[in-house]
Amino acid sequence: MKEVGDKVLAIVWKDILSEVRTREIATSLVAFALLVIVVVSFALEPGEQTSPIAAGILWVAFTFAGVLGLSRSFVMEKDKGCLQGLMLCPVDRSLIYLGKMLSIVVFMLVVEAIILPVFVILLDQPLSHLNWLLSRSLPP
Repeated sequence: MKEVGDKVLAIVWKDILSEVRTREIATSLVAFALLVIVVVSFALEPGEQTSPIAAGILWVAFTFAGVLGLSRSFVMEKDKGCLQGLMLCPVDRSLIYLGKMLSIVVFMLVVEAIILPVFVILLDQPLSHLNWLLSRSLPP
């Protein structure tokens, strides 16, 4: 079992090092999520009327950015020929996917840390009441 964890962590570490050097995925994730938040902030009036749907808006931005990041991660590997090298490694393909997914989770945490303050400012949401972040976005 330790071997499995080591292989997954090796893929995660490779992706993180590659991203630190190129900053391609994080830049596109931040730009996309910011674009979603800015477009929504222009479409809605800030304040109390957006509170019931604020969590939904934020989760949509995070989800779409995550899907973009995961697909972008595999496209970069394919373009550089690294995906073929990963497939030739004696590692189960599900472990490769798990490693790629965990690296995207790390990138998404960074993106979320950047996007959340921008979201709070643009949509005038109270930062002290973070329960709206986890709440359902349906009005009562």
